[in-house]
Amino acid sequence: MKFAIIFFFLSLPGWAKWSVSTYNIRNFDNDGGAGRTDLVLLGKILHDVQSDVMGFQEIVNKDAFGKLVKANLNGYEYKLSSCGGFGKQHLAIVYDPKTFEYVRHFEDLSFSGEENKCGSLRPAFLVTLKEKSTGKVYTFGALHLKAGSDARAFEQRWKQYLKLEKLGRSHEMENLILLGDFNTTGYNIKDQDFQKFENFISSSQMRTMTETLGCTNYWRGKLGGEEYQSSVLDHILVQDKNLSSVSSVKLGAHCAELDCRPATPAELGPSYQVVSDHCPIQVNFK
Repeated sequence: MKFAIIFFFLSLPGWAKWSVSTYNIRNFDNDGGAGRTDLVLLGKILHDVQSDVMGFQEIVNKDAFGKLVKANLNGYEYKLSSCGGFGKQHLAIVYDPKTFEYVRHFEDLSFSGEENKCGSLRPAFLVTLKEKSTGKVYTFGALHLKAGSDARAFEQRWKQYLKLEKLGRSHEMENLILLGDFNTTGYNIKDQDFQKFENFISSSQMRTMTETLGCTNYWRGKLGGEEYQSSVLDHILVQDKNLSSVSSVKLGAHCAELDCRPATPAELGPSYQVVSDHCPIQVNFK
C-alpha cells in the first residue's frame, strides 16, 4: 500500500521539474466593455496554473499588476515591457527566483511597428533567466501579435511572423521559449494564416504545445447566435531539441471547464465575463 501511494504522488504533474504558462488577462484591470477585473477570481485562476515562469499580456494598469503578483504569487519577481502599443497593453514575465535567476531583458520595438520607439503594436519582450538547479539558460519571449482576420491584419501579422522566424534562427543555439497571444485566427480552420504560422515555427525548428488543445479563448463568432465559439490564439512554442523535456500541457479556466465546446456567455461563466475571454495554458517540463 505504501508503495502505491508513493507512486501516485510521483506521477502527479505537480512533481514536474519546472513549468511555464501564458495568459492574456484582457485589458487588466479595466476593460472598456467588460468592466473591472475580478481580482479574487483571477487570483484563484493564477493559483490553479501557478508556474515557475509566467507570461502575461494586456497589462494596462501596471501598478495594479504589481499588487496582483505580490498578493497571489508570494516571493515572485517580474519584468514589464515599457511599450504597450496604442492600447497600452504591456507584456510581463513573472518568475520564481527560487527556481530561476534573472540574467537580462530586451524589448524589440520593431515588432510594434517602429525600430527605435514604441509604435502602435506590442513589442517582443525577451527575458533571459538561468535555471538554478542546472545552470541552464533560457530566453522567454512574451508576445502579443497583431489582432484581426482582415487583409490588413493578416499583412501586419505575417510581417511579425517573418521577424519571429529571424528571431528563432538567431536563438537556434540557445534555449528559446516563445509564449503569448499570437492571434492565430485561422488556426482551427487551417487557412492561409495557419500556413504562414506553421511555416514560421517549422523554419525556426520549434513546435507549439497548443497543438494538443482544442481552444485557448472564446469569441462571439461570425455566425451570430447565442453561443460563442472557441478558437486557438495563444501558444507556447518550444524548440524541437527541447521537446523531449515536455511532460504535460494544461488548459485552465472556462476553456477547460467547457472542453472547448460552443457555449453562451452565461455558460462560460465569471472567468469569461469578469476576467478574460482567453484561458491560461501551462507546459510542464521533466
